Amino acid sequence: MRIAQIATLAAPVRHDSSGSVESLVWLLTRELQRLGHEVTVFATADSDPNCRLESVLPAPYGSPGSLDDWHLCEWLNLAHAVRKSGDFDIMHSHAYLWGLPLGPLAKSRIVHTLHIVPDENAARLWSIHPQACVTAVSRHQWSAFPQLRPSAVIHHGLDSADFPFCERPEDYLLYLGRFVSGKGPLHAIAVARELGLRLIMAGQENAYFHEHVKPHVDGKCVEYAGYVTGRRKAELLGNARALLYPIQYPEAFGLVLVEAMLCGTPVVAMNIGAVPEIVEQGVNGFGAATLDEFRRFVPKSFELPRLPIRQSAQSHFSLANMTSAYLKVYADLARQHRPPLST
Repeated sequence: MRIAQIATLAAPVRHDSSGSVESLVWLLTRELQRLGHEVTVFATADSDPNCRLESVLPAPYGSPGSLDDWHLCEWLNLAHAVRKSGDFDIMHSHAYLWGLPLGPLAKSRIVHTLHIVPDENAARLWSIHPQACVTAVSRHQWSAFPQLRPSAVIHHGLDSADFPFCERPEDYLLYLGRFVSGKGPLHAIAVARELGLRLIMAGQENAYFHEHVKPHVDGKCVEYAGYVTGRRKAELLGNARALLYPIQYPEAFGLVLVEAMLCGTPVVAMNIGAVPEIVEQGVNGFGAATLDEFRRFVPKSFELPRLPIRQSAQSHFSLANMTSAYLKVYADLARQHRPPLST
């Protein structure tokens, strides 16, 4: 099958990409090629997808030589992909749902995947194009709009080789993610201090970090490890006694939970959004209804055997499972009769 993957342009499509969507596109592309499919990736020119690459911009938005307007960057990439659509049997757009209006103009069918929680505008856009093929990354993702039914729910999958198993962790808790109030970094700090446990925090510095988080970093109880990727990220996850995920708003998935579990590290999360679909209570971690319950679950998570945590993640969130599910969607859609363009 000739397949196009249309990535977002926040980061290059590489194995060690800083963008979660872009790194997922890289993994999916690699697996599709391993299975014998011909894949083209539409992404920034500094990407390294190990396949045919189509680019209209040299680097992510805001980079030298690129454009500052990220909306415009995404539209340029999408429009370029649709112009080339006759070269493919199927196209998979990860660029929000912005490709929906372009679907009738494309010469091949398009699968659309939104990687964030949809808002009213996204729901209305889909409602305008009800025949579009939209997949969900969790059952929760579109639950606020029951009138819209995804073609499939496909959880993210990862390559377990990227996250080595660690049987004997070091003595610290880990917060890894963006520094925004909704991710709960201050709650992670408060819980660690209440329990008298060392907390390492990792993520990109921003204004919220400097104003609200950095004043708590003392190098002893609370440490800042900077922004981490690749091997360093896997090491931090694997050596942690537990990953803290005290989110305050629902998320569409929660990839860092799976990354931690693949290392054998238990997770303690607020039980909202897609968390109940990822966390098996008392098996690979705990989902809490309140912050007080969250605090009580942290020491309990230390008692969970780490090998079953990894095995659970490998079983439910493998790259093979994700790729197989998308291939089924691709094949089903490619077989459907394409209605003529309306005039």
